[in-house]
Amino acid sequence: MPEIDGKTILCTGGTGSYGQAFVKEALKHGPKAIRVFSRGEYLQAMMRRDIPHPCLRFLIGDVRDRERLRRAMDGVDIVIHAAAMKRVESCEYDPIEACRTNVEGTANVVNAAVDAHV
Repeated sequence: MPEIDGKTILCTGGTGSYGQAFVKEALKHGPKAIRVFSRGEYLQAMMRRDIPHPCLRFLIGDVRDRERLRRAMDGVDIVIHAAAMKRVESCEYDPIEACRTNVEGTANVVNAAVDAHV
């Protein structure tokens, strides 16, 4: 991942399994900063404890919140979108919430990235 050297990265869903794996790998390649964007305060605290690195920044937010995403994207060079509802049983039980996160949330990430020229 030499293309991330010196770059500021925003990782939505950064406290999830994929997000954490990405962050750990990305830290090996010299990013300027990695913004871990998620709605889980507790998971952010655990990640901060488990991966104590000076370039990590933790932002509470939800991909459903278009304005929060726009603020989080300010000054970002690369976006990794890992936020999603992935558990089939949760999506089956709450399909509207799954659509709001997986469809509307993804559209919000794309639009915020385009607006921020990321």
